[in-house]
Amino acid sequence: MKPFWRWLETRSDRTAVMVEWQQVATDCVDAVLPFLQPLDVMATSYPNPRRHGQPMKIIRHAQDDVVAIDPDDYRHRLRLTSADAVLYQLNLRDVRSMLCKVLDGVNIAKTPVDQNARFLQIGNWEPQQSASFPVYLMLCQHPRILRDELLQLQAHCDRPGAILLTPSRMNWNSQIDALARSKKMLFVPLSEVIEPEDNAFYETPAWEKYMQGFAQMVQITLPSNYRKKKPLAKRAELMAKAEKVKVALLEHIRSSRDGVVFNRDAGRGTKLVLFLTKTELARLTGLQPHNITRCFRADPQLKILYEIANDPEEILRYGK
Repeated sequence: MKPFWRWLETRSDRTAVMVEWQQVATDCVDAVLPFLQPLDVMATSYPNPRRHGQPMKIIRHAQDDVVAIDPDDYRHRLRLTSADAVLYQLNLRDVRSMLCKVLDGVNIAKTPVDQNARFLQIGNWEPQQSASFPVYLMLCQHPRILRDELLQLQAHCDRPGAILLTPSRMNWNSQIDALARSKKMLFVPLSEVIEPEDNAFYETPAWEKYMQGFAQMVQITLPSNYRKKKPLAKRAELMAKAEKVKVALLEHIRSSRDGVVFNRDAGRGTKLVLFLTKTELARLTGLQPHNITRCFRADPQLKILYEIANDPEEILRYGK
């Protein structure tokens, strides 16, 4: 979801028409949709389907007469419905609830949520009763803005130690990181510690590693049983699917070798009998196509095997 997280850090009001949310969230859109709320405001621009095209200008002639016009080519226009032009905003209250539910040890804050804030307190990380550290979500569009917000946050903190969630690492730099660490504050990218599966988000193993590092920073010793949540069943389920894909790829590589050898011996050259698409791989494994993409993300070895499965020379080498 890195493109989505990075896009989120470029949009200060975190609003867009639905088609743009769908474009940036790609196959993770089902997990993102529950956090979008429609606004009583019509958009003034619309994504241009032409590559590198400028955003199209929305013109509303009547209730059901809405058109998006390309500013560089007035003949290029899209007929829209009123629903197409509705703006959707990321609901930070719902995002806060999700993060506290997903990230182990974080208890939700009771403070009001400002939808236009650049940072807000998500909750408190409480690995044990005697230790509590605030967790903030920072949504800044530039390293300079991130630094300014960090300084403001530090000025209002009565004691050192805090966890700073950012969508990605895009606006980090060594100076900002050093400034945070001087007050025992640790940056943690959401792109690394949560991941989507179907229509929900789940914690990744990276969260525990970051929290172990933070514990060392603030000099606390974590009890062996500090984790409140059991290993996520969804993660285990994903890895089981990845193993199924791996078995199917290995079987396909072995079975494809005879066909490549036949083509070569018949004078047709070293050619594949069949190019293995991800759709076909999904059929072979009994999984949905979107599961294949997620399995590839979960286990990088699958991408290597997939490349071998569609390379006749590699099949001859490894398909024995």
